[in-house]
Parts: sequence; C-alpha cells; structure tokens
Amino acid sequence: MARRIRWQIVIATLSIMLVSGLLGRLALSNTSVANPLAGGSYREAVLGVPAHPIPLLNDPVADPVGRDLDALLFDGLMRIGADGLPEPGLAESYEVDASGMVYTFRLRRGVAWHDGAPLTADDVVFTLRALQSLKQPGDPTAAQVWHDVLVDRIDNLTVRCILSTPLASFLSAARLPILPSHLLAGTPPEGWAATGYGGTLVGTGPFSLTDLREDGATLTANPRYFGGRPYLDTVELRFIATPESALVALTRGDVTAYGERAGSERASAAQNLTTINLASNLRRSQVPLDEYAVLSFNLRRTPLDNLPLRQALAHGLSKDALIERALGGMAMPIDAPILSGSWASSPDSHWYSADPAAAMRLLSELGYDPGVDGVRQRDGQRLSLDMIVDGEPRRRAAAAEVARQWGDLGVEVKVEELSAADMLQRLRDHNFTLALHCWTHIGPDPDPYTLWHSAQGLNYAGLVDPEIDNLLEGARAEIRVDARSADYDAFQKRWIDLAPSITLYQPLYLFAASQSLGGVGLFDTATATGQQIFGPDDRYRTITRWFINSYREIQGDLTR
Repeated sequence: MARRIRWQIVIATLSIMLVSGLLGRLALSNTSVANPLAGGSYREAVLGVPAHPIPLLNDPVADPVGRDLDALLFDGLMRIGADGLPEPGLAESYEVDASGMVYTFRLRRGVAWHDGAPLTADDVVFTLRALQSLKQPGDPTAAQVWHDVLVDRIDNLTVRCILSTPLASFLSAARLPILPSHLLAGTPPEGWAATGYGGTLVGTGPFSLTDLREDGATLTANPRYFGGRPYLDTVELRFIATPESALVALTRGDVTAYGERAGSERASAAQNLTTINLASNLRRSQVPLDEYAVLSFNLRRTPLDNLPLRQALAHGLSKDALIERALGGMAMPIDAPILSGSWASSPDSHWYSADPAAAMRLLSELGYDPGVDGVRQRDGQRLSLDMIVDGEPRRRAAAAEVARQWGDLGVEVKVEELSAADMLQRLRDHNFTLALHCWTHIGPDPDPYTLWHSAQGLNYAGLVDPEIDNLLEGARAEIRVDARSADYDAFQKRWIDLAPSITLYQPLYLFAASQSLGGVGLFDTATATGQQIFGPDDRYRTITRWFINSYREIQGDLTR
C-alpha cells in the first residue's frame, strides 16, 4: 500500500513538473521576442544561374539570379525606403533646384569598395556615362531615363545631373547600381566580362563576393558597410535547375529559404510553393510584385469605342472569380493602373462592381439582344470580340475565363494565342480588338505617363483625353509627393470613369523560410516591404537586418 502511494506521489510530481514546464514555455514564447545576434550562414535555393551579373548589362526579366547578386553586392545613389519612396543610399543627401531639372548628389564620406578603394564622384560619373554609351543595355527602360542627362563631377564627393525636362521619378531612377571606375575605366562596357570583373563583382554593397561557382555563390558580410554590418556572416545562393529540386533542398533543411513566383511556368502543378504542405519548422509568405495583367480595349475600333459598352463589359467581369478559377487564388485584383500597395494608390477609386444583371441590362439598353444561339446582336451584327494573348499559361487561363464570363452575358469572345514577339507587334501596330497582356517592373515610382498619355506609343488602347493628359503631365513635373498624389488620385478616378481597359490582377511572389530566420520584412504584413516588392530581387531590401542567431528577451508582465 505504501509503495503504491509513493508511486502515485512520484507520478503526480512529474505531471506537475511537466505541466509547469509547458505553461512556462508557453508564457515565455508569448512574452518574449527574438533579438538578433551577429553570426550564422543563410543559404537560399535560387532557380537558374546568373547570365550577366554585371550591373547595366543585366536583364531584369531574363536574368533574375544576376539581379539577386547585384542586389546584395551593389548600391545606388538612392534606395527604396520602408514607405516605398526613394531615400539616400550612396548619396548622403541631394538637392533639387526650383526648375526640377538639376539634381545635386553629395556622396557619403568613408564609403569603400569591397577591395578597399574609396568611393568617389568619379565612380558615379563613370557608371552613368557608361550606361549612356551602351548599345544594348540590360534594362532599356533605365537607360532611356539617363540617355539625355548631363552628368558632371563637381568635386570628389559631389555629382550634378541636369535633365532636359522635369521628371519627378528621377530619384527612383537614381537607384541604378554604381560601378568601380578604378577597375573598369578604359574598357568599353561590351568588354567588361572579358576583364574577369564578372567573377569578382567588386561593389559597395552589404555583402562581398567570396566565390562564384557553377553551382552557387558565397558572399561574406561587408564589415565596412555604410548601413552597418549585416547580422549574417555569409549568404550562400545555391543555383538549382528545377523547382522540385529546390523544394527538396528546402524540406531537407539543406537551404534556409526558397522563393518563386506564384504560378511560374517552371513550377509544376504538383510541386510548388502554392500547393506543397510545409513542415512545421518552415513558414511561407506571399507578397504582390510590381506588375499587373491588363485587358486592353482598342478604342480606335468599333464597338469598343462606345463607353457604355465598355462599362457593361466591366460590370460583367468578376476579377475575384477570374483569380480563383484561372489562377488558383494566387494573385491580387487591382482597380487602376497604379498598384494598390503604392503611395499614389487612391483609396477612394473603385472599379465597377461585378454585377452580371447590370451588365445585361446595359447591353439590352444599347440594343444588343440575344440571338437564337445566345450571342447578342444588334442590327444583325453579332457582339463578337477577338482577343489576343501570348502563351504564358496564367494569361492564357485568364483569357479563357474572361471568354467564359462574358459568354454568359451573350458576348462571344474568340481567343487567339500568339508568340510573345507577334503579340508585341500586334500591340504596337494597334492590330487587335482585345489584348490580354502584362506590364512588368513598374518600380517604386508609379508614374503611368508612358502607358496612358495620348502622345505615348505604349498607350496601346489609344486613350485620348485632355484631362488625363494634364494630370499625368502635372504629376510627372511636380516634385512634392502630396501634390503628385493628388494628381494621381484624380487620374485614377477619371481613368475608371472612361474604362479604357480593365486592369485584372497583380501576381504574387511566394517565399518560404526556416522559422529560425528573423528580420525578414516579407513576413511582416504591417510593413511596406510586406505589402509589395519591386521585382523578386527586392526581397533583399532589408537583408542587413536578417538574422539566424538570436537570444530571447522577456517583455511584459508574466503575472497578469
């Protein structure tokens, strides 16, 4: 009897200790935070290999791994701040004159290249003039901004840029990576790769290149970085051929993280970050990218030159249903040509509600009545619209869903799939009725001037509206953010009223990482970084604050 009582006491004591331990652990986890410590190695699986990792030669669309390296190794005069607005990078400060055409950048003192040489104004002038001389720049859009800019060295730490016309987005363009003149001067850009520079990639960034191999790259923290030494000691990018292999490396713990575009052509339906069940030690986030798919109406052709018809079609298309059915829910609907995560997005501008009944009523008021085959017609003319789309699977699926939804209204849509080259030519020639296509790399500055001003060639829809032209011209020349924001607010409202096209959806970037990785803005939806990134390489915007090692600090009152 006594022995049984003793065993009951032992069991009860152990149970109390176990419960107390669990409760204590729960209390600590709910009242403590992880504080970063220096050290640790971050390993990431990336798809592909760098093609042209030298900045200025790098194609932002075709060479994402090269862009990843550039983001870790180089800096620009400006960088993206937490609010999505440009802030000083290598430039300690800048001034803009009253005309809005003269920008003076003053460089930070004491900034050094990875090889120890000092950063000077000569490096900035060399880089910008090299870009102007490039016959085939990696990013033609960036090169176009700088093409007519007069760049002068004022002194060892001061550079002046004189524009031919005011351009409020110029500070965003000044994020261009700066290259070392002491290593590249005297060699034309076309010959940089032959110098061996592509194997060293000496920059000023938070990490320096230690090793570049066929299967990966190893980068080491820059102890002299002007923004402070990163917490991580090393970053290793592992070049992996397929999403399936990357996911295997992630689930085995061979890498710390892996990211991919939702619905990427390279990710099979069975194995991707959208569908895979992650282990409990991993977490996943999804962040909108700075691009969007748009259904362009050709306003030069009947019947889409008729505004009430465009409004009827707008009411007859549910973007939410399209995203769910065609894209598996992995995108965000957008209402206008300014992305919803932008500082210039108008919270009061809303697209037409998805209302099939209202759409059919408007069509009937326009004289379009269902024919014997269900397709609406007026004066013997069927309401049949041709749509062109390229072969990208998500856009193909979206085009089919548009055809399905409008088919339910009695509007026939014939989808024609084209090669990317043929699609672009048809858009440029305005040889289409409907076109479903995509605008990529919008960037942190939302300026839609080149896409919607009546004098611009990229205005494929053919929108001509003096009010919109004036608003876009004013916003492009105005330096003050509040004034620009007001112009863009009015632009979005007017654009929606005119319904010259339908902005459909914004793709997502998926990122999965070990729970031990901290400081990553992608997992904090309260920050600007968590709301939108400007190209996949922008995931490294906060890389200096990422950490593996940490200690727990108790906060709050455990007695409550």
